[in-house]
Parts: sequence; C-alpha cells; structure tokens
Amino acid sequence: MTSKRKRLIALIAAFCLLPDAVSAAGTGEIKAAPSASSWPALTFAAQAGPRRFSATRRGMFGGRQVAYVATLQEMLIKDSNGKPASSLFVYAFTAKAQDATSARPVIFVFNGGPGAASNTLMFGALGPHRLARFDMAAMADTSVPLVDNRDSVLDVADLVFIDAPETGFGRPLPGADAQTFRSNDGDSFAFAQVILRWLIDQGRMNAPVYIAGESYGSLRSVMLARDLAAATPHLSVAGLILISQAITYNGPPQASVRRLPDPLRAAMRLPDIVALSWYHGLIDNRARTLGQAIEAAQHFVQTDYAPALIAGNRLAPAERAKVAGGLARLTGISAERWIAGGLRIDNPRRQLLADKGKALGQFDGRETEPLDAAPQDADRDWEAMMRGLTRTSELYAAALGAKGVPAYRSTVPAPYDFEDTWGYIKPPAPLLDLVLQEQMRAQPGLRLMVTQGVFDTTSSMGATDYLFSQLDVPPDRISFARYGGGHMLYSDDAGRAAFAADIRAFVTGRPIASRGYPTVAPASAP
Repeated sequence: MTSKRKRLIALIAAFCLLPDAVSAAGTGEIKAAPSASSWPALTFAAQAGPRRFSATRRGMFGGRQVAYVATLQEMLIKDSNGKPASSLFVYAFTAKAQDATSARPVIFVFNGGPGAASNTLMFGALGPHRLARFDMAAMADTSVPLVDNRDSVLDVADLVFIDAPETGFGRPLPGADAQTFRSNDGDSFAFAQVILRWLIDQGRMNAPVYIAGESYGSLRSVMLARDLAAATPHLSVAGLILISQAITYNGPPQASVRRLPDPLRAAMRLPDIVALSWYHGLIDNRARTLGQAIEAAQHFVQTDYAPALIAGNRLAPAERAKVAGGLARLTGISAERWIAGGLRIDNPRRQLLADKGKALGQFDGRETEPLDAAPQDADRDWEAMMRGLTRTSELYAAALGAKGVPAYRSTVPAPYDFEDTWGYIKPPAPLLDLVLQEQMRAQPGLRLMVTQGVFDTTSSMGATDYLFSQLDVPPDRISFARYGGGHMLYSDDAGRAAFAADIRAFVTGRPIASRGYPTVAPASAP
C-alpha cells in the first residue's frame, strides 16, 4: 500500500469516528476528569430483601473438589432518593471456609438485553451446573437436563449472577415507577447497589472484584467500573470481562440519527462475512483454515477494500470491478451482487445463504432457518425461545427451597418494545468506548479481557478488533480471546472449556492461552 493511501485511510477513519469522540466542550479532546453518570454518585447500597434460600453442595471444578454454598437472595434496589423501588435476585456460589481466603476473587456476572436475566451465562458457561446442550434449540427444550459443569471457575473465584431489574424473579415494588431503572445510567446505579450490598454483607470489600458482562452487559460493565469508583464506599474493579462486547451500541437503528453509509463499518465487517462463508462452504474450507480465510480478509481490507469504499462514487469502474472480484473470491458471493450493493452486504444473515433459501441464526451464524419463514427479530416468540431455560431456572430455585417467588423471566415480555422505553446515552455525554478509555487511565490496576465468537451475527468480530486497537490503552492491559461460537460463544463444549480456562487464567493473573483463531470443522464443503 502506498504511503498516500495509508494517510488517506487514517484521515477518513478519524473523520468517521469524530462524532463519537467530541467532548461536552465540543473540542474533540477527552476531558481530564473521567465522565460521570447522569445519576448522582452512589452513597448507599441495596437493602437485603426478605427472601433468601441456600444449600451447601460439593462439585469438581477445574480439577478440584470444592465445597460451596449456593444462595438465591432477594435485594431491594433504591431510586436516586434512596427509596426502595424494585426487588432483584442474585444467585451466589461461594466456597466454604476451607477453600476461601481474603484474596479469593469475586466475579459478578450478568447478561445483556437490556432486559435479559443472567441464566444463559449461569446454565451455559460458568455456573456449577449447566444444560447438557446449549444451542438455541436446547434453550427452548424443557427436556434438556442439567449436568455438572466441571468447567465452572468456582475452584478459583466466587460467582455472583445478577438478574437485571424486571427479569428473573425481580419485580418493581408496589407503587414504584417501572421505568425507574430503564436507562444506561439508572441500570448501572441499580447493579452497583447490589454489588456493594453483597460485598459488604460478605466482608469482601477488599477482595479482587471482576465484572463479566455479555452483550449489552458489556456496556453495563464499563459503567459499573466508572460508578463503583465514584461510589461511597468506593470500589476499584480489578478487571472487566467483556463477552460478545457491544460498548458502542446506543439504541436501535430506527431511534438513531440517519447517516450516510459508513465505509469503516462495512470494511471492518468483512472478516465476519468471510468466517461465515468459510463455515458454510461458500469458499474453500479444506485447503484453507478458518484463520487463514479471516487473515486474508483482513489483508484485503487494508490493501483494497477500505480504499475502494472511501473512494465511493469516484472509484473507477475498472477498479470497482477488480475489488468486487476480490470480494467474490473471499466470500463466494458473486461480484455482481457486490457491485449491486455498492460493494457492501448490508444484511449477511439474510443475504449470505439466500440462494439456498436459508437465513443465518439471530445470534449464531452456524445455525440456519428457512429464509421465507424467518420472522423479524422483534416478532419472535421470546417466551417460547427461552422456555426450556426458564423452566430450568425455576426448578433450580425450587431445589434450593425457594417459595413465594413470581414466575421466572429469562427476558422481559416483548424485549424489543421494552428497549423502546430505554434511555441511552445522549450528547454531549461520550459513548462508552471513551468512558472505558478514561477509566483505564484513571484506574491503573484495571485490566480487560475481551472475548469474541467468530460466528457471532450480533456482535462483529472485525469491529471489535478495530475498536480495541484504537483505544489509547497499553496493550498489555488488554487480553483477547476468540472462540468458534456465536454470540453465546460458550454454546459448544470446546468454546465453553476454552472460555472458562481463559477466565480462570485472567482472574488468577496468569497469561491467557494464545490460540489465534479457533480450529473448527465447517458445516459443509464447497
């Protein structure tokens, strides 16, 4: 690539990112002091609720026998005035005294949504028991049994799974406004109360604290690092585990300001399309490994694709045809389709396998459904999709002696309608990539673990790589790990075992295994 082209890409990339980088003063510079929540700094913890159920158990985790206490506990979270507004439940798994020390880490775990409970991570990846299978079909199937989860990290850390307000067994209190915590900052305010309450009650305020958030939960993780540091008592988080991260997400597209096509966004998503093409046999997946296919896509982005997208309608027809041919070789999608789309594939889930009459799964591109029967995501029957997981959650609570609790919610009813009521970040407040950068500067001990499934059809692998390469943070404070799964990157045995092993290393201060791109078997050959 010529130096002129390199400079052009750098200038355009900076221009594309500029709206998100402008500070409240409009200078484009990051403020000296870290950004604050729109809610007041937290000065109180949640209130312990009246319902608490527990049992002592043993299990084999990470090759060690561990005696632990499993507890389902209600907490009452308070509004900004300190008035209890909603119940919220947490599952805690804590080692018995002989296995516990004051230096034993605590990992607070939750899912995303917004409006999702934490039971996917609990029964899919990290809890002491897991569903025997964990793809989307298994989550809907009430007959899938629980089995011991030997991959759980209970051998090295205590685990606290927090169900978001209005999910799990939690409900708004009588007379309270259900909208109270339906915003980024309000939600973080609620979770911070719970974390402080649990640590204070357990005498663990000095323990190394890690926060693991999936999808929207990655946004919550960043805000919690900010808000706990400003709370009284304050808490410096040891590490964030960002699972299928989405920290620049700021609401559904229909609620956002319409912009011109973003060349950087399209360029960074090419590796995702190539990974899916490799898996489904649209390109050679016998002589070329998955990693080689992705790396070829990354090289093409830098040398040909990004400059072509930046050139836009000024790109010469011959050069456009050449780039379209390169895209066709990388993806198995015809050059004509690439040209017709302006060198873009806007909806890979519905376009990649359209010739075969299939659509890719909403969360995992390895899964497919008939294209002509695939509903819009907002129209899916979420209760049915999660029925098996929900039933398992209720039975697990009953085994701990839980009584007098509402029906369990794996998600809020009508989650897309729920999101329409959510309050996201409003200018001039910065998006969370800048908040994370600020917090990494303000908290020198804070470390990051960024995890990604290479077949994720919700969170982009390529965009994640790009985003974290741009943070002004020492690279040795960020660990990356990729797995051969989708959005729930722990949905198969290999992904779950690798994910757990990497978390075990992260919270004990050991290097995460350097695996590169995962070795997986494709679904079919060309």
